[in-house]
Amino acid sequence: MPNSPVPELPLPLGPDPQTQLLADATDRYLAEWPDAQLTMFEDNSVAFLFDATPGIDRTVLAVGNPQGPIVPRDINYQRGYPLANHGPRRLDRGHFLPYSGGGGFGPNLFPQDTALNRGWSKDGRAYRAFERRAVIAGPDGLMFSYPTYIDDTTTPAFIQLGLLARTGNETQIFRNRYDDAALLGQDRLTVELHGATDHQIGGLGEETVGVFLEREMGAQIITMGEAGMERTEGRQDLDIVAELDGVLIAYEVKTMYTSRRAGKLSRAGNLSRPRLRYTQAGVRQASQAYATDRLSNTIDTCGDYQGIDVQIAVVDFELMALQFFDVDDFGRRITRAGPITPCRKSAEEALRNILSNRGHL
Repeated sequence: MPNSPVPELPLPLGPDPQTQLLADATDRYLAEWPDAQLTMFEDNSVAFLFDATPGIDRTVLAVGNPQGPIVPRDINYQRGYPLANHGPRRLDRGHFLPYSGGGGFGPNLFPQDTALNRGWSKDGRAYRAFERRAVIAGPDGLMFSYPTYIDDTTTPAFIQLGLLARTGNETQIFRNRYDDAALLGQDRLTVELHGATDHQIGGLGEETVGVFLEREMGAQIITMGEAGMERTEGRQDLDIVAELDGVLIAYEVKTMYTSRRAGKLSRAGNLSRPRLRYTQAGVRQASQAYATDRLSNTIDTCGDYQGIDVQIAVVDFELMALQFFDVDDFGRRITRAGPITPCRKSAEEALRNILSNRGHL
């Protein structure tokens, strides 16, 4: 995690790395929780440092050699594992050491952010990739999972994964909680982006363009698509329809954050032009046929209707910038309509709007 406010458990350098990890984790945990009743034990060939304080009962460190599953997956036990509530984000029953790497149940389970556990977010993809590398390393490697707690619950705010393998040693910290208590001074927008699903990122991009059009360009929003939020006024399938300088314009919003093109400029110094997909009706997104079909509930598209101006708004959350592009009537040719413009302020306001509306991104 970039600029993580959580100190890392150092990678061991001595001849007995597991013993060193357990000792370091013990010292760090007792410095924060001096009255903790710590115990060490082994379960399914994984060593655990465990806080057995009455009313706490949580794992402090899990460390072991990755190997194939040792015991069958106990679905009933896993479903019965209690989950705490730390806000509106969904939680799974995650594994400190992955089941595919020999991790079992009991002390190896913890409440894990769903997007992180299932690889649905940018951090989640990195988390799953880390686990895969550990499984590939096999018994010759040593993997550890070190949770950071900020209260007396069993839900870690952060998880540090570590791997010592022949191919090299690595460690990475991942956020597991997104409530205010777990921000620890980090920027809310950056935190939310790292934990957002592609759908949520797309919704934030649409809302960002809507805010930018109103605040920076003086446009009047006529209708907006869902943008990941419930709306009380007109809703239809076009992302945004707005009136700008007396002209009605339909905007198709494309958002980049997790793709390989995010954070990169073209040779001409523009944001990456989006790929406009074909719909089931055989027309391209942002084409006149596409826009007309979706405007029928908003304006009269019969009689003297001759089409509508359509633009593509590209939002790059890696660069915190947006840019508008014109598109031809067939949705094929995309040309620059304006310069790249910073959009962080609009994105921050858009996030506040979404959080105020439903409590989460």
